[in-house]
Amino acid sequence: MGGRAGQAKRRPGRALLRAGFAVGLCAATSAAEAARLVSAKGAQPPEGFGRIVLTFDEPVSVKARLSGAILVLNFGEAVGAGPERIAAGMPDYVTVVRRDPDGSALRLALQRPYRVNVQDAGEQVFIDLLPESWNGFLPPLPTEVVADLARRAAAAEASLKARNPAPVPRPLTLELARTDARTRLSLRLPAGSEAAFAPDGTGTRLTLPGAWRLDDHALRGRLDPNLGRVTVETDTGEARIVASPAEGVTLATLRDEDVVAIDFVTKPKTPETATSSAPPAGASAAAAKEAPKEAARPAASSADASPRAAAPAVVSRKAGSGLVFPFAKRVPAALFERGGIVTLVFATTEPVVVPPPGATGLVALAPPLRSGGFTILRFTAPAGRLVDLLPVTEPAGWELATGDGLSPSESLTAQRAPTAQGRLGVSVRLPQAGPAGWLDLDGERIAVVTTDGSRPAGVVKAQRFVEFELIPSRLGLAVLANADDLIVRPDLDGVTIGREGAREGAREGRDGGLSVSGISRPADPPVGAVTELAVDRDAWERAQRGDVRATLREGLAAAVDAHRRDRGGARLGLARAMMANDLDVEALGALTAAAAEDVVIDGDRQTALMRGVLLARIGRAEEARKLLSDERLATNPEARLWRGYADALVGRWNEAAVALRAGESVLERYPEPLASLFHAAAAEAAVETGDWEAVTRESIAATRAATDYTRDRLTLLRAKMDEATGRSAAALAAYETLRNQAPWPLAAEATLRAAVLGHTLGKTPLPEAIDQLEVLALTWHGGPTEIGTLGALGGLYEEAGRWRKIFTTARRANALSPEAPIARALHERALAVFEDLFLGARGERLGGVEALALYFDFKDFAPAGRRADEIVRRLADRLVALDLLESADELLQYQIDHRLEGAARSSVSARLATIRLMEGKPLQALQTLDATHLPELPEDVRRARAMLRARALSDLSRTDLALETVEGETGADAERLRADILWAARRWREAGEAHEMILGPAWRSGKPLDDTARADVIRAGIAYGLAGESLGLERLKAKFAGPMAESADARTFAMLTRPDAPRSAAFRDAALRATKAETLAAFLSEYRKRYPDSAVPEPGSAATGSRAEAPSPPPG
Repeated sequence: MGGRAGQAKRRPGRALLRAGFAVGLCAATSAAEAARLVSAKGAQPPEGFGRIVLTFDEPVSVKARLSGAILVLNFGEAVGAGPERIAAGMPDYVTVVRRDPDGSALRLALQRPYRVNVQDAGEQVFIDLLPESWNGFLPPLPTEVVADLARRAAAAEASLKARNPAPVPRPLTLELARTDARTRLSLRLPAGSEAAFAPDGTGTRLTLPGAWRLDDHALRGRLDPNLGRVTVETDTGEARIVASPAEGVTLATLRDEDVVAIDFVTKPKTPETATSSAPPAGASAAAAKEAPKEAARPAASSADASPRAAAPAVVSRKAGSGLVFPFAKRVPAALFERGGIVTLVFATTEPVVVPPPGATGLVALAPPLRSGGFTILRFTAPAGRLVDLLPVTEPAGWELATGDGLSPSESLTAQRAPTAQGRLGVSVRLPQAGPAGWLDLDGERIAVVTTDGSRPAGVVKAQRFVEFELIPSRLGLAVLANADDLIVRPDLDGVTIGREGAREGAREGRDGGLSVSGISRPADPPVGAVTELAVDRDAWERAQRGDVRATLREGLAAAVDAHRRDRGGARLGLARAMMANDLDVEALGALTAAAAEDVVIDGDRQTALMRGVLLARIGRAEEARKLLSDERLATNPEARLWRGYADALVGRWNEAAVALRAGESVLERYPEPLASLFHAAAAEAAVETGDWEAVTRESIAATRAATDYTRDRLTLLRAKMDEATGRSAAALAAYETLRNQAPWPLAAEATLRAAVLGHTLGKTPLPEAIDQLEVLALTWHGGPTEIGTLGALGGLYEEAGRWRKIFTTARRANALSPEAPIARALHERALAVFEDLFLGARGERLGGVEALALYFDFKDFAPAGRRADEIVRRLADRLVALDLLESADELLQYQIDHRLEGAARSSVSARLATIRLMEGKPLQALQTLDATHLPELPEDVRRARAMLRARALSDLSRTDLALETVEGETGADAERLRADILWAARRWREAGEAHEMILGPAWRSGKPLDDTARADVIRAGIAYGLAGESLGLERLKAKFAGPMAESADARTFAMLTRPDAPRSAAFRDAALRATKAETLAAFLSEYRKRYPDSAVPEPGSAATGSRAEAPSPPPG
């Protein structure tokens, strides 16, 4: 207990000791951390004041207080002592200096009262003692101190930025859209972004917190100044858009998910205003009188027909009680019905609101569906009522109505038409065809072609084909595809329907076209036995014995004298006798008379067979084939035999080989000369199909009882086989012999093959081969020989560079036999030549006028899709080069209206705007650019359009908008355009400065000035003179006096730079010439340098070419 009590008694002492130690430690630490006065100096500068400089080891605040002759300098904290030499340095001002014991102040005894000025400079403090009589500015800090502070501040700022880098501004693009009563400025924000609207005077301010970079190119020159003004402001913390409306314009704001918008809303036009703006009645009557003339005028066949001019005006019609779908501008549409469902298609992606059904009875099956660039609405068709789609103008859009009748419209029907692949296809003449696309509806693929409704047209009833079906439609065209490779393409003359695989099929020689007959023929059934033949050997040979003339005369007399019921049989016997003696036309007449007089004979299948035989023998192969394909003769081997012969006549070698092989069992019962004819036909089919074993077999069989004609035919076949197996010299000799000695049908084919093979072997010059085949094409018509001649001529014409001949020959072959593989191959060749002429190297040697004539005469050979669009664009360049601006205008306008979309459409519209500027139509150029504006375009396309837009605005005297449009644009073309805008606006001083800026450092280059530079110098001098800008004129004279003195314009420049020049007649003449000078050519020259691939050529640039006005002479 005692020990513990002692310890307890000692504890307070120890606690005090520890507390004292802690206090001492804190005091030591505080003293160690206190600021220290490094030095205190005084000085007496010669300017007449005293300066005290206090230097600390860290910044310390100092306050001066004057009490009589004592100056007290209070420190913001206790300061450690340091060396002090104030009184010694400035004895005239300070006598004694004392430091307070706690280090919180310095006290100075002054010689007399002074004015005190304290200046902080980091760790230094400057105290200036100024006489009370001091006047003027206070003494500044030493320059070295200021410089050191600046360096330290810059280093601190850089360090701060390095530790806290500024956020990278995120880009945002402003978009501008317009309707008649509303102009919308919209901004699409990234997810999670904030935006706040607030009033700003009479306008609205949109604030976007954060770092943003606002792209306002879409506003420059496109916002109507009559609507108001938009200002874009950005800094590191936020971006602001301030919209200020003009008088009579109201602002509306919108926030929809990630889109914010500001609308400039104008008052809609009242009916009285609209009525007052209508044309006078006299003008309407005159237009009505002219309308029938325009309607009676035939449609232009060339692509230069302007669709804008061809479209008839839509009659003004107010909306009724139907479902009304308003649009800012009426969009193309289509309406069709299938399976009790009415489908309405709009060519737009804008939101479409379905009105309530009302009295129409139309109930929407689902909300509007978007598919590609289309919006689809589907309704249940009301029972017992018709559905119609009507264009309305108040409001602009469409009305879906129901009732007991329909408004007048055109009926669309499918027509056979040759396609570009040399096949038969289908065309539908849909007026004013608009965008087209594929829809997947209820598991069916349906192609829809819309129309603008200016001429309502639709399909009255379904039209079915093998590959597709035309669905009944009220407006536009709907095609149900039954083939996967079906293509539906709107064109100048309507809509073309074909097969995508047709071109590949044509190259491989198979049927790849579109079947338009609506019937797909099944495979032939196997042949059976036959007891009675149309050609009986005994009767055939009996008719050829003795006096044939007497025999035929007796048969004719017997037919004349026979009783009515026996007369048909007598005439039938006479026809057989005539056929046996090669009087086939007469035999066909007798057979026709017998069938007309006896219904039993007319219905007999042997009569049909015999008629087919006679038609084949006289060369009417297609008619014969149709008769011999009758269902009653499907298994008849004799009918199959003669059908093979008819196929051989027209060059269907595969079908001929199969049919002749199927009917060869009949040949044993045929007369041998006639059998030899069929063996020869089979041998020829085998040659064409490459079956050499069959060639040998059939040739041997054909020689048993061959006639002279058959022997010559076999000689021709052997020559073909020699040519195919590489024995070309022997084949050519045989062809030449047959050409001179064989009957004409064989001689014609031998002539064809001799000309082609002789040219291939180099023995027949190209002009001679062409002459031989042209004579043959004139003297021989019909069968494969004619088509082969045309095919060979096409190849030779291509080799000779006679382009027009190729296309006319391909057209002739397609008209004669579009199904023939040779005709299809020729068409493929013509297609390839056409494309190469306008897109390839061959076109470089083609004259301008010749190219235009070829295109407009043979535009049906143009390729489909983007290649065709590129051809049209290049053709427009050729038209411009020939100074045919109006035709180029119409071509490109059609491309923009019906063919292109997206960025390609905007790019081509820049070409069209350029042409319209050349035509002196700046307003139309501006409208073209506005109609094809897209918010997001490639930078080069956007810039090119901005330059053209600024030029058009300048030509319309909208100077401020023009300058705003090119604001921020750099480059030689932008600088020249800016100068042209200012010159046109007669802002002379600014125009002079702009031209001087174009010249740049050319005055110091030491090289002679070119014509363009001298013209800029002259224009700058004139502008400065007209503005009375003497300083600018002196500067221009100082720069360019030397270079201009060595040029042809030395005297003019010297006159312009005289002080009294503006008062002289010579100055007025020079100014007049410069003012009238055409600046568009210079602007377009710079534009072409910047955009060589997209700019149009100089108008009339082809007029001086040696080949511009005359077609190329045919080689050889």
